[in-house]
Amino acid sequence: MSDSDAVPTLSTSTARAYDLRVLAEFAPEKRVRRKLFKTEQLWSEMVCYEPGQSTVMHHHPYEEEQFVIVSGTATMNVGGDEITLAAGTVLLIGATVPHDVRNLGKERLVIAFTKVPTRLAKHAREQHGNAVHPIT
Repeated sequence: MSDSDAVPTLSTSTARAYDLRVLAEFAPEKRVRRKLFKTEQLWSEMVCYEPGQSTVMHHHPYEEEQFVIVSGTATMNVGGDEITLAAGTVLLIGATVPHDVRNLGKERLVIAFTKVPTRLAKHAREQHGNAVHPIT
């Protein structure tokens, strides 16, 4: 399946829930990205990788990014450090830090990530003199 928006598995008048186990989709030709939600203040997607699939090295000029390894094992290069993350791990990456994601294992990999929208992150940076603060 191509990249698509996910439908909540539960919706109320005040909340939406997404069961990532139900929503996971895979394709043999490339990883599958599914937007979970994008609001004025928060944005989240899930990415599903078959063994051997990856996301190329990239960075975000303004946004920090939080990853949750839902299932499988992720191998990542984060700012030049090679790390391996098991299911259940939460990872925070600072703005401007180059990173990639690779599924080098034999099992499928599912990751969820969350960021603030670029315009909010850019505004926050401008309010602080465009300084990039390392994550401590």
